[in-house]
Amino acid sequence: MRPLALSSAEITTMVYPTELEERVRDLLLTLAGGEGDLKLEEEKFTSHYGYSFKVLTVKLGKGAAESLLKRVICSLEEFDFLSLMNALESHVDGRDLYIRLDKQELALGRYALFSGGPGGYVRIKLTFRKKVGDLESLLREVRETQCPAT
Repeated sequence: MRPLALSSAEITTMVYPTELEERVRDLLLTLAGGEGDLKLEEEKFTSHYGYSFKVLTVKLGKGAAESLLKRVICSLEEFDFLSLMNALESHVDGRDLYIRLDKQELALGRYALFSGGPGGYVRIKLTFRKKVGDLESLLREVRETQCPAT
């Protein structure tokens, strides 16, 4: 297995007025690996119509970012993994790989790509130390060599 060469990751989501903020916070911290001294940053916003909501972000270093990438790639159902691979170019910007997971599915313990549901999404931004020449091959290699057999 070649090195993943990640430098960092960010996990971000919105907390809507209809959600329990503590549950969303726990969801983000669990997705981040729940290890070490994780800190959630928050920003408060008010919509044009007066609704208030927060954006929560947790930042991860190299080791936690690599663990997150492996966990996400290994936890996606085959259909979602293939969907990600088929649209990989639209998920990459320079050294960054963006993956949006369905927040409601995560709350149920399942990893699924966001496809536009009412519960919103959790955005994962994975930053590599340098641009990866063949990211698709790297992600397939992770799936084949790092994921437990089912």
